[in-house]
Amino acid sequence: MAVRQDGVWTHRGGGGLGYSLDTLLALGPDPALAAFLSPTFPVWQEHQWYRESSCESGALIDVDAKELLVFLNVDYDERCAYLDAYRRTWPGWNVRWAYNGIVDVTDALGLDRAVLTREAWDDTDLFRWGRPDPQEPPKLHYLITIEDAAYGLADNVVRPWALGPAVLEQLVDLPRLSTWPEIPRGGMHVDPADHTVGVWSIDPVYGLVERCGERWPGWTVEFWHDRYAEQQRRCAGTFRFPDPGPAVDLCGYAMAKRVVEHWICTTPQFLPHIPMRTSYDGTYGMRYAGLTVADLQRLGELILGPDRDPNTELTVPDDWPPQWTAWLKANDWCRPLDVAAYAREQLPFYL
Repeated sequence: MAVRQDGVWTHRGGGGLGYSLDTLLALGPDPALAAFLSPTFPVWQEHQWYRESSCESGALIDVDAKELLVFLNVDYDERCAYLDAYRRTWPGWNVRWAYNGIVDVTDALGLDRAVLTREAWDDTDLFRWGRPDPQEPPKLHYLITIEDAAYGLADNVVRPWALGPAVLEQLVDLPRLSTWPEIPRGGMHVDPADHTVGVWSIDPVYGLVERCGERWPGWTVEFWHDRYAEQQRRCAGTFRFPDPGPAVDLCGYAMAKRVVEHWICTTPQFLPHIPMRTSYDGTYGMRYAGLTVADLQRLGELILGPDRDPNTELTVPDDWPPQWTAWLKANDWCRPLDVAAYAREQLPFYL
């Protein structure tokens, strides 16, 4: 996490920041900067950077350029909802996804790549951590399409594009897919006849464009960013992606409620009960944003957007996948967005 202002950048971070970075950024530049630049938010040295593959989330708030560069450890539908909301809560800013992960942040700061520990692309086994158990339900994190075949990979594999053509022979025993209820986090289409490869991913690709030549010699490799529809077009109907609209809508509601839950303890009625010591701030600097319950209601409605009514209980369609319905109801995210009511419910737990 870095902030650049008046030509000077500072490095901020802390253990577990990746689990809350989405909500810290969600309310816009003023609350985010108040927290990140507060005297109690952890400050790192300029040389302190995670290993490239260990950094799950990160951001650069460039006040000078009015640009938010961000990547998060989220699924495709969640990412759509977050970027949609950020473009409303950060008006006048360029909100951009860091497809290479933390490398894009250090590059934007003009730092030498040596500040990061980068792993070599020298794996030869797609399943170096173990092949999937054929008795377990399949999982889809990456989709690989080759001519008229589509294969699904879980998240415990080496990123398939990093293996080069050697990945092809390691797929033949996997079950084939034709569709899936959710959009995966990435995909790759291979055309052996034309020696072309196309990759899209919302997970960091760690310099795919610059490093693919060493793993795919003689092949043309294209990076499609987040455009999964390009893979569907290239595979000519072998695999059909679902409409992300309903899931994105669900995630929009979930995001607004999660943000309120995260920030409610920084409002005036809660702050007297939150630990504040010289070496520890229970709000992680968020108290310095000075938000009220009314502010959270207004910003929560901005996150929801003009097409979602904050005063109406979310009705779960009959054709939604059961896991979405269960997740939504288990977290009590169907009810209207009423921050004042939520504050009254939660305050007794802080007394």
